[in-house]
Amino acid sequence: MANYNKNEEFCSETEMKKQGMSAALKARVEKREKKAAAVLARAAGKAAAQERRAADQAVWDEAVRKGREEIEKKIANARKAMGVRKNESNPASIHQMISQWESEMSLSLYAARMGIMIK
Repeated sequence: MANYNKNEEFCSETEMKKQGMSAALKARVEKREKKAAAVLARAAGKAAAQERRAADQAVWDEAVRKGREEIEKKIANARKAMGVRKNESNPASIHQMISQWESEMSLSLYAARMGIMIK
């Protein structure tokens, strides 16, 4: 039985084996390259996700800082309106207002993060 390669030329048995081996080697090399590309893509994806999480954390921290500054202003105004001196501790009513303002701030930050409108 005669052996023919792709170009329809006669080939010996060893040449056919070489062609077959090269095809198998090509397949292994392609598989290895594909696997390496997948590993690199996964690493790149992890790096991008890390950067995104860091950016989200920075935005969150900035929003919390602004919220705290706003609460501090409200506290100062409440203390002034109640006539509380500088070195005196806050009365219970101001403590209650502070906890209410902090919970409102947390709720508004969470709603803004989730894209929810709260009235």
